[in-house]
This record gives sequence, C-alpha cells and structure tokens, in this order.
Amino acid sequence: MKSQYWADQIAEKLIKSRKKNKFTIASGITPSGTIHFGNFREIITTDLVGRALKDAGAKVRFIYSWDDFDRFRKIPKNMPKQNILKKNLGIPVIQVPNVFETKHKSYAEYLEAELEDSVKLVGIYPEFINQGKKYPKCVYSNGIKTAFRNRDIIRKILDKYRKEPLSKNWYPGYVYCEKCLSDNTKILDYDHKFSISYSCKCGKKNTFDFRKKGLVKLFWKADWPMRWAYEKVDFEPGGKDHSTPGSSFTVGKEIVELFDWVAPDYVMYDFINMKGGTGKMSSSAGNVQSLKDVLKFYIPELARYTFAGRTSKTEIFYPMDEGIFKHYDDFYYTERVAFGNENVSKKEQTQQERVYRMSVIDKVPKKMPIQPSFKHCVELINIYGVVSKALSSTGVKTKQDQDRYSDVLECAKNWINKFATDRYKFTLNKQAPKLKLTINQRSGIKDLVKILSNDLSEEQLYSKFPNIMAANNLNAKTFFPVIYQILISKNAGPRLAPFILAIGGTKVKKLLNSIK
Repeated sequence: MKSQYWADQIAEKLIKSRKKNKFTIASGITPSGTIHFGNFREIITTDLVGRALKDAGAKVRFIYSWDDFDRFRKIPKNMPKQNILKKNLGIPVIQVPNVFETKHKSYAEYLEAELEDSVKLVGIYPEFINQGKKYPKCVYSNGIKTAFRNRDIIRKILDKYRKEPLSKNWYPGYVYCEKCLSDNTKILDYDHKFSISYSCKCGKKNTFDFRKKGLVKLFWKADWPMRWAYEKVDFEPGGKDHSTPGSSFTVGKEIVELFDWVAPDYVMYDFINMKGGTGKMSSSAGNVQSLKDVLKFYIPELARYTFAGRTSKTEIFYPMDEGIFKHYDDFYYTERVAFGNENVSKKEQTQQERVYRMSVIDKVPKKMPIQPSFKHCVELINIYGVVSKALSSTGVKTKQDQDRYSDVLECAKNWINKFATDRYKFTLNKQAPKLKLTINQRSGIKDLVKILSNDLSEEQLYSKFPNIMAANNLNAKTFFPVIYQILISKNAGPRLAPFILAIGGTKVKKLLNSIK
C-alpha cells in the first residue's frame, strides 16, 4: 500500500520533480534568544522529510544555518544582564558578548550550543553552518555582487507587496562598521563590482572591497534565496510568517532566479504552544520552553511523536498539564500498532508504522519496549521518592525495559516538581494518622488486611472490594476515603488496587494495622 504519510508524499514529489537521488534539505534561525520548542518544529519537519527521502533510497545532506551574522535587534525578556545586551544592539549576534556564566565565546554561541546538544538526544544530526563565520570570510562575495547589481529588479519584486515603495537609492544589504561594529551605516556608493563606500553615525567612512573585508550583509529577503543557490537547497520548510503574500518565501521564489537556482520545495508549518500557556511562543517575550526543557518531561520518542504524529500544517498544543498522561498513552498506542499488538485496519497499520518509524530515535527496535503508564510512574515517584527505588519496585529485568522505565520515571519526577497539581502529589505516611472510625470501618480495614495476605493480581484485588464493603455495611464513600487517609492523608488518590500493589502489601498492611 502506498504511504499516505505527509513526509513520504513530499519525498516522492521531490524525487520525481528534481529527477535526482541526492538532496540538500535545510533549516535555520537567528540565535537572538532561546531556541524554543516552536522553533524545533522547523528542525524536525526537515528531519522527517530527510528520513522519508532516505527510506526511499535517496542520499540526504541536512544543513542547519545559524544566522548569527544578523544584527542583534531586540533583547529577550528572559535573558540576564539586560544592560550589557542593550549596549550591543545593532551589531552581529555573533559579536554580542556572553552574558551567561559559561565558557562560550559569545551570546550566540551559548544559545547555539544548547540546541546542538539537545537535537542529538532526539536523533537529529544536521551539518551546522555559522553565517557569522561565512560572511566575514567573504564566502558570499559573488552572491552579494549579484544581489547589488540586480538591486532594481529585487526592489521591484519587493514593491509589489509594499504600500510604500522602496527608495531608488535602496540596496538589498547593509554594511557593518569596522570601527563600532554596528549597522548604523549608510551606503554611499557601489561600483557594480566589489567596491563599496559607506559612512557610519560613529564618524567612520571607508571604501573597501567586499571580497577582502566581510562587512556586507544581505537583507533577509535577498539573503535567503542567495544561500538557497549557494548551498543548492532542494527542500526547506517555513512558518506561517514566511508563507503569506509578500513574505520571505513568496518573494524568494522570484529573487532566487537571479542566482541561477530554483526555489526549494516548501511546506508551511503551524505554530506550537504549551497547553495552558498563553499565545504563540516568542523568544523576545521570554515565554518559551526549549527542546532541552521539554525533554525533562517527555522521553525523546514522545518529543519526536509530538510532531511526527501530525501533519506540519496542524497547530499543536502540547500538554504539560494532566493531558500529558494521554499524550504518553497516544504514543504507546502507535507503538503497539507498529508491533502488531492492536487489531486495526491495514490502512491504520501502515499509517501508524510510519508515524512510529518517524518517532523513534534511530531504528525501530526488534522487540516492543515496555510501556510504563506515565500516571503510574507519577504514583511510584510519590511513593518511593527517587527513580532508582521506584525502578527496583517494578521488577523489570531487560536493559531495554529498564532504560524505558527509568526514562519515564525521571520525566514523571520532573513533572511532579514543575507542573503537577496537588491532586497528583502525595507522600506515603510512615504511620497511620489519628482518625475517628466506626466499628464497621475498623472491621472493613481488618478484612482488607486479611485479603492482602494473599498474592493477588490487580484485577483480583479490585474484585474483593465490593465483598468487603458489603460484609461490613460500607459503601464507596465510607470505605475508600478512610483507606486513602491512612495511606496518604487524603480523601482520594490513585486507583486503589494498583496503588496498593505499587506500595507493596507489606507496607500497606503495616499502615493499616497501625490505626488506633
């Protein structure tokens, strides 16, 4: 059956239309603030298409561009040492000093390093390209010349989408001052080859050859198509902001022809927001979670599944509230279908196999991993406090299962500390609290203690509760809250049968017997 998975369809179209078997796919961003989980959508969208191409037998070069030669134009609210950052507005991001207590050489390098380390954890290994190194080395001098010599054509393309036309003295780029490093400059003259003259507000004036001094930077709408041509890019996705009339991609499709290349195949991706958050993630506003942050609560496969399980055009609200339980369960469903452990149609089987293939870090494992319920892991962490003790209580043996269980337990622990409401937090009592109990409640507790002497399964234990209540003239409202009060000093908690088994019969009996 032909795959209907969206990335496979893009890959098939690329192979047919470009009539070749080696492709360059690309992503990139200006590292001016936290590279957040919304930004990650572009990276993984590119990676998913890359996987689809490789699965179809093609060769793939995945490049990721750090646009760190862009000007530092706005200070994100969540960044430290705002006064220092303010003094560096208008210079290349790569030149902004490191305001973090790390050994990184610059502000940009710190932000770049976090993402470069994080994407490895989800199985993504792009070739990173720093424009803050490429531009100063004069790598794009011919591309800059092409853009500047065709500035009237580029201006007319841009003016089609502008209310106010650009000045006839407009250039598709700007100069960074040699003296103050800022872009507070004005281009005075250009010889239609490689010589350019400029003046700066700081008083500096000069004429230079941009084959020898890398001070010229193209504006984004000319820069993007120039680098498409330079790197021979075949596919690159873009967000909504790049997809509207007059946007970067719209004009880029025309401008790239000046550089003797065709626009890459393109897919728009929608926004992603944390469930419970407010509005679109914004680095400048500081209301963001990075991939590194998300991986504290999502195992790597779930982080990938968040995107792999939906088309790129779908807006995503990823849960950090109690919806995280279902999010794990949805991924587990896909995993079970992929391993043939669910009775589904052939179409569903094919689709979920592809989603799972795109969600795993490397190759699909030969044996289906264990699927620890996130909710149950939350309960285990509440009971045992630390991951190692909680893992020991599960009795899992194989390394694959221990690794999966340990990862989910670690995520559960982090979730309890950061997002869980009081409903999902409790501490197991060391001794039963003082309670006023009826004779029937006391006798019901004794009957439960007797039941716990037997080696019962969850289903068997659950089936005993109605008998205990009936024998002691109790109901759910007079029996269950008492047990929870003895165990965790709350009137309610996790489902009682699995909860008792998770704690262990010996501990529960000890607490129940300590009631006075």
